[in-house]
Amino acid sequence: MKRMIALIAAFTISTSVFAGNMSNEKDMKSVHGKTINSSSLEDILKNQDMQRLHREMTRYSMSESGFEARKKMMSKEGRAYHEALEEKRKNTAG
Repeated sequence: MKRMIALIAAFTISTSVFAGNMSNEKDMKSVHGKTINSSSLEDILKNQDMQRLHREMTRYSMSESGFEARKKMMSKEGRAYHEALEEKRKNTAG
């Protein structure tokens, strides 16, 4: 019984410490310098290669070509493209 109480106490303390170390998303964006203005978002979204990869990734999702497109989209450019798409969707939704 003592072991169970000690285990529960250790779990509670570790999760509270972990939750205390988490910062909100706005702080993380300022730390990483992800301030992108609307003109740079449009420039990123006009990248023909990223558009093609995104189309292949969504169209052929579970096939070999879809996985190849996913691997290529994991680059810095691909992440920026997805962030720009996400930001565009947020702006058009409301």
